[in-house]
Amino acid sequence: MPTPTPAARPTTHEDLPLFALDPDQPPTGTPTHEDLFALDGPALVALLDSLTPAQRDHLAGPYPARWLYPPRPGDAPRQVNVCAGCGGGCAGLRLVLGVRVDMVCIELNKDAAATSTAAGCTVIRRDIRTLDPRHPTLRWTRRIMCTMPCTDWTRAGLGAGRRQENLEILLDAIDGVAAHLGNVWVDGSELCDHDDPDDCEDHCFDHRIEPSGAPITELWSLVDDMTAATAGLMLAPVIWILGLRSIGAPIQSVVIEQSSALPEDVQQYIKDELTTAGCESVQWQDLDAADFGSASNRKRAIMSAHWYRHPGPVTSPDIRTNAALALGWPPDTRINTRGERRTSGGNVFDLDRTITAVTSKIRGWYCQDTGRRFTIPEVCALVGLPGDHPVTGSRTSQCQQLGDIFSPLVCAAAWGTLLGLPWPDMLRTYLARIYPTVHGRPDPAAILGNPDRARTTRPVTDAEILRLFAQGAHPRLRIRSNQPTAP
Repeated sequence: MPTPTPAARPTTHEDLPLFALDPDQPPTGTPTHEDLFALDGPALVALLDSLTPAQRDHLAGPYPARWLYPPRPGDAPRQVNVCAGCGGGCAGLRLVLGVRVDMVCIELNKDAAATSTAAGCTVIRRDIRTLDPRHPTLRWTRRIMCTMPCTDWTRAGLGAGRRQENLEILLDAIDGVAAHLGNVWVDGSELCDHDDPDDCEDHCFDHRIEPSGAPITELWSLVDDMTAATAGLMLAPVIWILGLRSIGAPIQSVVIEQSSALPEDVQQYIKDELTTAGCESVQWQDLDAADFGSASNRKRAIMSAHWYRHPGPVTSPDIRTNAALALGWPPDTRINTRGERRTSGGNVFDLDRTITAVTSKIRGWYCQDTGRRFTIPEVCALVGLPGDHPVTGSRTSQCQQLGDIFSPLVCAAAWGTLLGLPWPDMLRTYLARIYPTVHGRPDPAAILGNPDRARTTRPVTDAEILRLFAQGAHPRLRIRSNQPTAP
């Protein structure tokens, strides 16, 4: 694609301008976004302190006003969670890894946004295509997580995103966005004959091209001709990562979660753009939540990237969880899916194992013998969330959110690897908390080495667990947590 010509800055609100405030009754005396970009450090803090809270909110909107200020020493790193869903990724960071993070989640679905808000997240309920990452509140963002909807890559969406015409539009759009945001590397001229370096022009040395300044609507218009709307959302990571980099945001690490059916061409194009942007380590892997202790399978394509480290791939700990034991259901339970599943087992499967992927249709699944259906806390447990995760909305909406979740267990493994944390130990501690009857049994070796044995319960056998379940009781297991403190 030809290099775009730098454009004049747009001035209309409809164009979602780069440096212009909403002209619809702006507060009197409020500086512009351009004014904020021109300042840093004490000068910026002094300007912001001189404004009223209403003026700061207007400047920051829709982001939190606190992000207008430069981070102070000791502040939690700032992170944006694009298409956050019901908070599975946030749970992986906060509940499994226990890391401190100042997160802003962006989610359009009303119920999913309400769920994330109830779970303690700062949520902006907006269409990601209407937000521009080149905003002054975002210039200190250090981490990005992107979990876009994936229907059009899967059989549920009839693989519309994989059609050649749609794939070509998306790949061209990735190239086009990179050019608009200045992520094109140009080799310097070998014919430079200037005696004085001050006489050199841009073409004399290796450099990236200047961003065009095109409005966000123009960038998203590059996928307007796709007939697969959710597949077009794979442009979001490119826009946000390169957009943040273009305003000097100190991006260090990125995680993208997507369908395992995402074409390799799309994965490679995104990887190439991050490499051009100077990223030291970028890798895609297919990871299954069942290998990380989930009671259900969920195989996804995960990209993890770091600008300054080579953490290596995520290594599966191969921890398995039996769904029947995890939920406290009899091991001989047979689940009827009402024809939703297309497997060799037909409409019925055994619960006495790690079950296959949970989907929104779990709302109608029931026990073949008793007719009992899964409760929402049980569905939470099946996907690796605590049973008290505050899922909001109707039963249909709740099951949809949980069926679309980014597994907190896989999220913890991906981010733990990037951040250099001892995530396998943290993961096991978390699994012992949400699946105590499966993973909460004290290790006999640990008991022998524990001088305070009286505070640790003895191991519980499978026979005892089955007997307690048959009586309608759940064993209460106490575990000692030696989870290390996250940086």
